[in-house]
Amino acid sequence: MSSIDNNRGQLQADNQPLAANYNTVQNTSLDASLAPDIAVPTSQGVIASPVTSDIVESPATGHDDVQATPARPRSRRIRMPGNLHTFDSFRYRNYRFVWATTLFSSGGFWMQQIVIGWLMYDITQSAFLTTLAMGLDALPILLVGPIGGLLVDSWDRRKLLAGIYAYQATVTSVFATLVLAGYVGPVHIFGYIMMMGVGWVILDPARASLVSTTVPGESLVNAFALNSLGFSVTRLAAPAIGGGLLALVGPGPALVIEAVLQGMAAIAALAIRLPQTKRAELRIKTAFSRLLEGALYVKGQPIILSVIALSIVPPMMSFPFLNGLMPVFAAEVFETGSVGLGLLMSSLGAGSVMGTLVLASVGNVKYKGRLIILSIALTSLTMLAFSQVTSLYFAFPILIVSSVGMMVFFSTASALVQSIVPDEFRGRVTSISMFSFGMMPIGSLTAGILAQRLGAPTAMMIAAGVVAFLLGAFLLNSRLLWRT
Repeated sequence: MSSIDNNRGQLQADNQPLAANYNTVQNTSLDASLAPDIAVPTSQGVIASPVTSDIVESPATGHDDVQATPARPRSRRIRMPGNLHTFDSFRYRNYRFVWATTLFSSGGFWMQQIVIGWLMYDITQSAFLTTLAMGLDALPILLVGPIGGLLVDSWDRRKLLAGIYAYQATVTSVFATLVLAGYVGPVHIFGYIMMMGVGWVILDPARASLVSTTVPGESLVNAFALNSLGFSVTRLAAPAIGGGLLALVGPGPALVIEAVLQGMAAIAALAIRLPQTKRAELRIKTAFSRLLEGALYVKGQPIILSVIALSIVPPMMSFPFLNGLMPVFAAEVFETGSVGLGLLMSSLGAGSVMGTLVLASVGNVKYKGRLIILSIALTSLTMLAFSQVTSLYFAFPILIVSSVGMMVFFSTASALVQSIVPDEFRGRVTSISMFSFGMMPIGSLTAGILAQRLGAPTAMMIAAGVVAFLLGAFLLNSRLLWRT
């Protein structure tokens, strides 16, 4: 019995996942045939004795493959529900560190959103400039997005991810110094946002590629849902914390916290351990042909093309209005300050948490295409409802439901694309699929102009109508995604 306890403790100390249906042995003695409890080394790693579990670290894939060989206990078996898979992907060590990078960097991003929105509106009192500033970090994706995907397919993704997080932490530290010193204006804010956006060109395809290579294929929906959960949890907490910091100490200290979070993301990225993979060497002479190769691959995949076409709608007509116009709604419609703004943004985060938890619990969704389409329809309806409310308390539940729709859309769309793409194309295809985020500056420009001339509620109502129209036109033109 002591031998079994010792081995079990050793496995837990090594942070290896235990079998989900582990059989608890309550008797004081075991059959003599179970007495030998010796771990057997193999060329693939270490296989634990059959009394506990067989755990194999596969260097070929970087996955922690779990195979359980239960003992024969003399006590009642504890049965776990088999239809819930909420945290399945956390069994894999490398995925846990990828998820940590998402958690830390997203916390910094949402802190940035609340600070930039409040700072720009406080300086300029302009709905147009405020909305533009909050969406400008996506402009580099529109300009040089495919280059980021090419770098991800050519270089070590772990080191690339850590390097970009370190770059963003440095840029944020410099900008925080300017804010603390009082030398900041609209030009400095736009410059900071653009420099941060350059990092997103590489971060998004690198992180999506790492998610796809740290879990098995059947866990992709769960992995991307949990990845969105890391994004959503910080979306719930960071704006509220940021709003409180703005009210208490101003924007400078909030930016310092953002820089610290980005530094922690870099450390988490360096902790990822994946086997060395031979990649095609990046050369200037072959760079264009490799970019073209990725584009031709996407062209030959009608499902991926359908997802990319539909993915243009939320970044262009939903995100810029729901996120970008929130400081304007807070000040002009709900007549609240930075704390109220933080709570409004946190409502979007609460919806994201709810949506991703449900999606992660369901597991591998069969009709992913239908879920993608229905989630956009839900977002359109909630945007229309939000445009009509004047009470802050009615706004919270509407924003929660709207965020459920958006987060389910992006998690499911990412899982669908990554389930099709081979590893050598992941970076390039992911950068092309994320090309839709380059539409955010266009959407921000539109939202700012409409809000400046017609008011934020009318601008939101128009955007909701456009989303519904584009979704209807897409369905009339193609039913492929609905059948996928």
